Amino acid sequence: MNTHATLNLSHVAIREADLDLAATCGIKYWFLPSPHASKVDTGVVWLAAGACGTALHTHAEEEEYFSVEYGELEIFVDDRWIRLTPGQSLTVPPGTRHTLRNQSARPCLYFYAISPQYGSLI
Repeated sequence: MNTHATLNLSHVAIREADLDLAATCGIKYWFLPSPHASKVDTGVVWLAAGACGTALHTHAEEEEYFSVEYGELEIFVDDRWIRLTPGQSLTVPPGTRHTLRNQSARPCLYFYAISPQYGSLI
């Protein structure tokens, strides 16, 4: 598990109406496909206040990177919750059980990358 500097997501266009929809659904994904990135999947996720992400899971071969741009994100990894705030990031190694949630009173916006490209969940 490594921490990294944050990524600048100012080039990602997210409409205000989409944020309203995300708030009512709890979670909203924007996938960021790139014809030049054949070995990584990337995206941006809006997680409403109090919402949970995916169920506890493991990627067999993929590492997953998270970078918080807005709000707070808690990631369960290595049998403990790690709290990330804007400017902080975390890489989850392959074979590591993890999940995430937003326990704060405001929404969270985070970037993720999975490499190599997403496979199956264990």
